[in-house]
Amino acid sequence: MIRAAITGGSTPLAGEVIKILINHPDVEISWIHDTQWEGAPVSEIHKGLRGDTYMRFASEAPMDDIDVVFLCDENSGENRRFISANPPADKTKVVDLSGEFLDDATFADGDKWIFGLPELCRKPLVRGAMNSAIPGPLTSVVLLSLLPLAKEQALVDGDIHVTAVVAEEDADPGEAIALIDLEEADHIVRAIKSLQPEFDKSLTFMVINGGWNRGISVSTHFKCSLGEAALRKMYEEYYADHGFTFISDSLPTINEVAGTNKTIINIQKVGERAVISATADNLTKGGGGNAVHNMNLLFGLSERVGLALKSQS
Repeated sequence: MIRAAITGGSTPLAGEVIKILINHPDVEISWIHDTQWEGAPVSEIHKGLRGDTYMRFASEAPMDDIDVVFLCDENSGENRRFISANPPADKTKVVDLSGEFLDDATFADGDKWIFGLPELCRKPLVRGAMNSAIPGPLTSVVLLSLLPLAKEQALVDGDIHVTAVVAEEDADPGEAIALIDLEEADHIVRAIKSLQPEFDKSLTFMVINGGWNRGISVSTHFKCSLGEAALRKMYEEYYADHGFTFISDSLPTINEVAGTNKTIINIQKVGERAVISATADNLTKGGGGNAVHNMNLLFGLSERVGLALKSQS
């Protein structure tokens, strides 16, 4: 049995991890760390857990018997401070959901931190990796929209334009969150270059708050000399052995992916431009579900175990 621990236990991302792990057949949660809520029932913060767990938030973090720790604290620098104050045992694997360690993450076997997108880095994750850093939901969905082309060195015909509609509780519905530049662009470009080293196109972004509770919808378009049939074949071949990304004949919707670890992608050619539309659940595929997917790979489990989640539509 894998003994798991969670930091930043009151955050929404931690809630998603907890909801998945309490039903995971190979995992037992040892403690959920959150000093602000010490002693409070976890189900008081994460309402969907009422009746499923009677655990309480802890202020102590004994690492000796922990096999994996999920870092979910949203406060800048807090996860690095936690690891410094509570060094993991040599056997303990670390999955970072906060983004703090993403700059340290690479794409090669044997490195200290692995970029935690299984559709890109499954081999390093299963070949003895100890730590993975989960990319944010927008980074993940944009990359899933582009990886098959990058693998074939085919992102060469034009600059890439991304329109994303996201769930953002701190913005009004329809409010623009990012225009043209995006902080996550550096991670996206790094990941693309891990497959297509000569990639030199620019990415521009329009990110808008959709006003819904969860879900992300991304449309990526760029000039492309390939036809629609060739594009679809490329995507189907790339994702053929990946169990959570699917190619659809119709435009995907948020309802199809809400509460699941799926990404659904539609491919169209409009004139000389390829249009790749993709949807995912930002808290599951973009967070907790992806983190558990990483854990499964780090421990040599079937990647789908514990992740047969159902849509909330």
